Amino acid sequence: MKRRACIATILVLALAGALTAQTPPEVSVKQDLAVFSLGYSGWIIPLEALGSIDSEIRGVFSDLGRFTIIGVSQRFAAADLTQFIDTIKKAKADNFVMPEKYQFGEAVFTEAEFNRLLGTFIVAAPVISSFWSGWNASAQRWETSISTDVSFIDVSAGGSLISTARIKTSGSDKTDQLASVRSAIEAIPGQLQFEIRSIPAFQINTRVLSSKRGEIKLQLGANMGIKKGDEYSVVVTSSLEGLKDEREVGLVLIKEVGPEISTASVLYGSATIGKDSKLREVPRFGADIEPYFRYLNGGINAILGLRAVPSRGFYGFRPFVAAEIPLGVKASALGVSVDVLPVNVSLGGQYDLHLGRLTLSPWAGLGLSYLYSIEGLTVDTSKNYFPFLGGQAFFQASLLVSRDMRVYLEAGGEYWLALSDLFTSYGGLGASAGVAFKL
Repeated sequence: MKRRACIATILVLALAGALTAQTPPEVSVKQDLAVFSLGYSGWIIPLEALGSIDSEIRGVFSDLGRFTIIGVSQRFAAADLTQFIDTIKKAKADNFVMPEKYQFGEAVFTEAEFNRLLGTFIVAAPVISSFWSGWNASAQRWETSISTDVSFIDVSAGGSLISTARIKTSGSDKTDQLASVRSAIEAIPGQLQFEIRSIPAFQINTRVLSSKRGEIKLQLGANMGIKKGDEYSVVVTSSLEGLKDEREVGLVLIKEVGPEISTASVLYGSATIGKDSKLREVPRFGADIEPYFRYLNGGINAILGLRAVPSRGFYGFRPFVAAEIPLGVKASALGVSVDVLPVNVSLGGQYDLHLGRLTLSPWAGLGLSYLYSIEGLTVDTSKNYFPFLGGQAFFQASLLVSRDMRVYLEAGGEYWLALSDLFTSYGGLGASAGVAFKL
């Protein structure tokens, strides 16, 4: 009898384990989100500077794809937000008596408007928490700095605060204070998207549908705002003494996006990535930053540079912008020669071939050099020079050493043609080395 009981227990546990193993991981779905207008009570901000910021902020949430947006015209001040959260908590109580209208500072809601908010899952309230604008005498320009807090409130959970994203932006203008304020406000949406994607409650979770030869199909696509160039970590979940343990064991890169299914390349994986493997979004600003040192065999031997390569929205072909300073450039006139430090700015494109952790990237670009002021060489009163026009072509091999960093080597050549008799053309074959940071 005891033997039969033991066998039955083993079978039950085995069946439970099998059912657990077959349970697919959680897949994210769209969430209802009510977005308030930008609150700025207590700060004197010209209406002209605000422009279309409210629609732009709502556009950020809409572009993310993971929300169903409800626009709210009312604005909160920072002090009103606590009162609003307390009212939501009271509204969930059985003995709550609904008033005819609600007022939180300058924000007034009818009963119908407030009930509509109670029917959503999440409320987003952007509020300017700090504002300064004034004349910077040393820089000779108007400057503005703004701190904006975006609070996310879980209405379905009784008004609990999910998270607060703090965004700091700045703007400047040499002649117009209003323009500096406007540029600081217009910078808010660009930072907001990354901050939202960095909040765990809003990150996309999904699963592998199929896996074959270093490529996977995953659930979700354009319907949830997934884009080419997005990265997802492979997550393994286990339990130890009732405690949940999660580990990242791999990384995949989105190469194609369909309406409901996306395709990704496997960059690395320490565990077998198969059907129903759990994937979680890796939030990034969307650019690789590549500082480098280059040795050039041709007049100028040492170059310090920095390339910025956009990643979100791109897979194979990607544009780039680069700035570099050649060391040892001289300007000569009237028998006088001085060392100068021009800045070469290049625009171009590259093509990435991903082979797991290894990426091969031929790239090429065209550039123009800029130099400010060469005292003592000419009687020309102009202080702005464009000394060189150039081109570059290199082949890069990079190795992904961690989720967020690559090391790379590259070889190729560049040539910079002097546009003035003050300078001498230079160029030749070269080699570079550097570390790339995935931001």
